[in-house]
Amino acid sequence: MPTLIQGVKITILATLLGSVLAAIVGLGIALARRSPNKAVSRTVGWVAEFIRGTPLLVQLYFIFYVLPDIGILLPPLVAGVIGLGLHYGTYTAEVCRG
Repeated sequence: MPTLIQGVKITILATLLGSVLAAIVGLGIALARRSPNKAVSRTVGWVAEFIRGTPLLVQLYFIFYVLPDIGILLPPLVAGVIGLGLHYGTYTAEVCRG
């Protein structure tokens, strides 16, 4: 039972941190998409569409397994929070862009 409770705590922490990161990323993407600079607006739009178009699980695998191969080592919780934040941040950007 203690292992289950510890898992629930980590899940809640990852959810909260991922939500905060998603709000920050989403606001940043929404502001960049409204930029008068067409290069910035289109580039950010393309990146957001790419992230939204790939499954979350693929992104999490990429962050956790591929990034260490190029020298970026992240703890599991940090990798999960970054994956959740980036993925859901693109959806938040569409809500903010309205």
